Amino acid sequence: MNDLRLSIRQTYAAIGIDTEAAKQQMHMPRGDQSVEQPEAEMDFKTTSPRLEVDSAEAYHALGIGPNLEWSSAIYSQMRGVFLQHLASQVEEGKRMADITNPRSAFADLARDALFRPNPVNYQVSTPGYDNVKLQFTPGSVDTRIEQSRVRLEYTPHKAEISVDPGKVDIYLKQRNSISINVTTYDLYQ
Repeated sequence: MNDLRLSIRQTYAAIGIDTEAAKQQMHMPRGDQSVEQPEAEMDFKTTSPRLEVDSAEAYHALGIGPNLEWSSAIYSQMRGVFLQHLASQVEEGKRMADITNPRSAFADLARDALFRPNPVNYQVSTPGYDNVKLQFTPGSVDTRIEQSRVRLEYTPHKAEISVDPGKVDIYLKQRNSISINVTTYDLYQ
């Protein structure tokens, strides 16, 4: 006996995809930069320090000062020395006139004259550690600085970009199909 047989065969469709990646290149050239700094203007004005030394009193204390000043100091004492000497002369005259004195007035006067201190003070000033006078006036510095600005110039350059686009290729690799067949087949064979 022959029976019919139905046979269905199916083939699925297959899609093929080929891709090529995009390529990108970028180059960034450096920009041009210029920096300029002019020198600052500076002006300095100074006054010299001043040291004043007055050693006149020290010279007077040592007895070697200026002659005119020394002579003036001695001369200013002469009126008092004269009056003192005049009083001493009067006193000596009274001693010589005193005849009741058993001692020799002339011998006593000679001895006193020998050991009498000089009434004139030839040392105009007394020596001391502070006889030299110092006066110091410090100098000054006047500073004027005028700053200058920095001049900065920058010129950028555009980036160089090149792009090769990629591609996608989509195609049908295998077609779909359905095959239906009716065949006879013998059950006993």
